[in-house]
Amino acid sequence: MTQKCKKDDGIDYVYDQGILNFSGPESSLSQLVVLLLGEKQSGKSSAGNIILGKPAFRKKTTHSSKETGNVFGIQVTVVDTPGWLTSCTTQDRVSQDLCRGVSLCQPEPHVILLVLPTTSTFGPEEWRAMEAQLRLLQTPIWQQAMVLFTHGDLLGGLPIKEHVRRQGQTLRWLLERCGNRYQVLSNQPGASEAQVAELFQKIQKMIEANKRPRGVQDRMYTQLRREVSLREVRRSQGRQEDIEMRVMHDMHDGRPWQRKQMASKQLQLIPRGLPAGSAGFKPALALILLGRSKSGKSSAGNVILDSEEFQTDTKTTRCSVRHGEVSGGPVIVVDSPGWSLFGLANSKQVRTEISRSLSLCPVWSKVMFILAVPVGSFREKDRRAVEMHLSLLGQDVWRSTVVLFTYGEELRGKTVENHIEQSGEPLQWLLGRCGQRHQVFRTNTGDRTQVQQLLHMVEQLELNS
Repeated sequence: MTQKCKKDDGIDYVYDQGILNFSGPESSLSQLVVLLLGEKQSGKSSAGNIILGKPAFRKKTTHSSKETGNVFGIQVTVVDTPGWLTSCTTQDRVSQDLCRGVSLCQPEPHVILLVLPTTSTFGPEEWRAMEAQLRLLQTPIWQQAMVLFTHGDLLGGLPIKEHVRRQGQTLRWLLERCGNRYQVLSNQPGASEAQVAELFQKIQKMIEANKRPRGVQDRMYTQLRREVSLREVRRSQGRQEDIEMRVMHDMHDGRPWQRKQMASKQLQLIPRGLPAGSAGFKPALALILLGRSKSGKSSAGNVILDSEEFQTDTKTTRCSVRHGEVSGGPVIVVDSPGWSLFGLANSKQVRTEISRSLSLCPVWSKVMFILAVPVGSFREKDRRAVEMHLSLLGQDVWRSTVVLFTYGEELRGKTVENHIEQSGEPLQWLLGRCGQRHQVFRTNTGDRTQVQQLLHMVEQLELNS
């Protein structure tokens, strides 16, 4: 039986008697390593069996294991892992075995399938449990991640997009992190075989996209981010009441935005098109930390989030993202590697990571830049380095930048205004480019006032932009 399908992305594939061929990309998959992750009873093991077309895994998984098979002419390795409990967000035996599961994917997984059953809700508690486990894996996740909806036959006639809409904002946040990649898998043999073929087609497309140079990927994401934001603004201007009703419907269990689950760092995002003050909503704020090596960026991120989220005893070489609740609203912090004035850092990697920092911020967030400048000397070569690295983010970056003076205790009673005056022209030039916006952070003080003052400055900047 031959079945030709054309998907939303415009790529054709032909499914013919167990052979999968693509007419889109020139290359085809020859081998594939699949890592299955999910909570208990999510259908991971059954999904692995459906993918391999044989009973390879038992339903109750206690230890990570891998099985191989030939599927559509492709050598496929599937690694099944034990499921976690939503009620447990701390490291335990399951967490350790998940790490072992990653090690079974040699050299690394081509795709990480985050398995979600269509029969249960994916809300803040489920996201929190998933995030706690993913953090421990110490491997890049999101570029290779895809959501796999199991028990698709139990949706009845409900379209998967409608199922996602009904689930609410938390699931949409997860899908966004996965590049909006997902697949539905049914337990019905006839349907599941075609769905596996479709899954492989999507995996190949993802692999081809990941082969593009990092700069191209980041530009594509940034353009997508702008287009989506523009569409939402236009939508808000034309159908403001409709958007308000849609966002109200998407609230998890109909409870207010300021519910206690925010205290456990559950991040929720809402469209930027909402009018200010509507229903008490507060959009997510994304802060990108920039600065030279040893400028105190990571420590500043920890101070902002009031938690030891970023490592301060090791050099930051890759961008990392953490989030939390600060002053009653969701805040995302992106820490970036610092540049070196003495050639001690990999300058090409630093520039690449800074360039991609914007792509790590969710579509609906408002992005601001925090430039960490240690209290001390700021000379002409510091100024040139700042100008060069911030220019990687576009000419408009200065309008969204606040200078954060770190190690404020080094002022030793001197006012920051006196420090700026005595530092000379390079620092004064920098502050002029940033509209004289600056804040001082003193480490190890426990003083949350300095954080509140910084966020107030950022919020005022947002209102005036």
